[in-house]
Amino acid sequence: MKHWQSLALMPLAFAAVILAVPARPAAQAQAPQSQAAAPPYIPQAKFCADGSNGLCAIVPAYIGPDPGLAETQGYNGLYGQPPQNEKADVQSPFDNMSWQMFVALNWVASGVKEPAAQGLTQPGRRVWQTYPTVSSLFGNAPIIAGCPQALAFPIFHIGSNGKGQPMPNNEEYLQAATNKPLIDINGNWTLFERRVNEIEAQYLRAPGGQKSQTLTTRAGQLDFIKNNPGGAEFTSSATVRDGNNGSIEIKVSWRILDPSKDDPSKFFTQNILLAVSGDLVRDGRPFCRSERVGLVGMHILQRNPVNKNNPALRPQWIWATFEHVDNAPLANAPCNVADGCGTDKATNWINQPSCGPASPAPGSHFSFFNTGAPSNLGTNISPQSPGIAKTAFPWNPRKPYAQGGTSSATAQPQAVRCWRIYSTTSTLNEQWRMALSSLKSVLQNYMLVGTQWGGVVEPPTPPNPVPANAVPGMLSNMTLETYIQNYLSDGAAGLGSCVSCHNFATLADGKTSANFSFLPGIVDATSLRAKIKTAP
Repeated sequence: MKHWQSLALMPLAFAAVILAVPARPAAQAQAPQSQAAAPPYIPQAKFCADGSNGLCAIVPAYIGPDPGLAETQGYNGLYGQPPQNEKADVQSPFDNMSWQMFVALNWVASGVKEPAAQGLTQPGRRVWQTYPTVSSLFGNAPIIAGCPQALAFPIFHIGSNGKGQPMPNNEEYLQAATNKPLIDINGNWTLFERRVNEIEAQYLRAPGGQKSQTLTTRAGQLDFIKNNPGGAEFTSSATVRDGNNGSIEIKVSWRILDPSKDDPSKFFTQNILLAVSGDLVRDGRPFCRSERVGLVGMHILQRNPVNKNNPALRPQWIWATFEHVDNAPLANAPCNVADGCGTDKATNWINQPSCGPASPAPGSHFSFFNTGAPSNLGTNISPQSPGIAKTAFPWNPRKPYAQGGTSSATAQPQAVRCWRIYSTTSTLNEQWRMALSSLKSVLQNYMLVGTQWGGVVEPPTPPNPVPANAVPGMLSNMTLETYIQNYLSDGAAGLGSCVSCHNFATLADGKTSANFSFLPGIVDATSLRAKIKTAP
């Protein structure tokens, strides 16, 4: 415990050293002295939801104290200068909650009572991997490949409708926001998996205890709509950090590892059976193969309640997104949630798929950016179909699985991060990663990209507008929303904001609110994907 206290207090100790510099000698005391500048504000990591100072397995239900949320006027989100003191720092309680969720959910499920040194380093399924899969609630895709192997590995089914159209019932290789795939540095498709906690699963199966109104079938949803015209209301969490959790949704992205090119020790990994439907494969034959995959991205959503003590926080879920630190480089001229994309038209990336070139340090190795590619190749290159099969992006029968699955000009995404991580978030990342590094946990190789929440925000002024319905106004995961990081409107593509995008989620009638969750749309899987406005 003392060890963790030393980690958490390190920045404060550093500040104390600055303040403890001896005074000038008496001979110099006659000269006018300017007042010493206050030390810079440094947010502090809160390692456990119960208030203790060590990493723990408690999945938090809510944020810690956040006085700024009591104000309903004058708050402009993260726009402008960063906070200069804890009272003005509205964001860090959310970011600490995000890290608490990430760590607790990635605790080994069989050792949640074990200390962090064991719970975060032992092999085995993680807590979130015990949650129900989407397919266990909504059923499998019409066509899935069989797996005859007698291996006790989880099966990633890339299912279809039997006519070349991938279905979202199981695992996926198309990003939900664009219907486009993401190709990694080894030429393989990135894979996506979704789970919900049992609290959300119960609501989906029988909202309000009414099984006849289940949200897992179209008929059930239509019955639900008749009785609940206001729409879905997923279970909310408590208003204290260590209270009861609300509904939780998790979406993760995995890449297939090649031990001759990748270092598996840098990733949280698992062995899977990859089963792909035949109509999605270029030679028309289904396959099932054993693969080792590494975690590269993770969305964590938890439904928050109305809280009279925090009127500025809307009940629109709390959205946390994490990535592996080696996914992709930051663009040379990135945007920033504090000031948008600046006033230079040459680097105003709003509503553009790319955000310009990146110049990573020599020797860098990324999962989705080829440092040896020509500099004029472009970045965040949206894949285009090769037009050679009945499916838009066919699988190669063998690795690399994306070979020939796109046009040759779009076979390398050259993915870059378009938005700089907020300053206080970056500071907390350093503290959390240091704590995880001291345990030699593989989680030290992941970072919080940001936490978004529905807020009452006074919109910033042009020329740098960002959405004013959430804080921060923009947030996306490079592995899950590669090609829409900069979109503010839904004209050409989905929105580069969790709250703004999910605000359009509806039930089976296409108009009744699904309370920011797209999962109920799986009952009409074909139309769900057809509604997506694909990025250029």
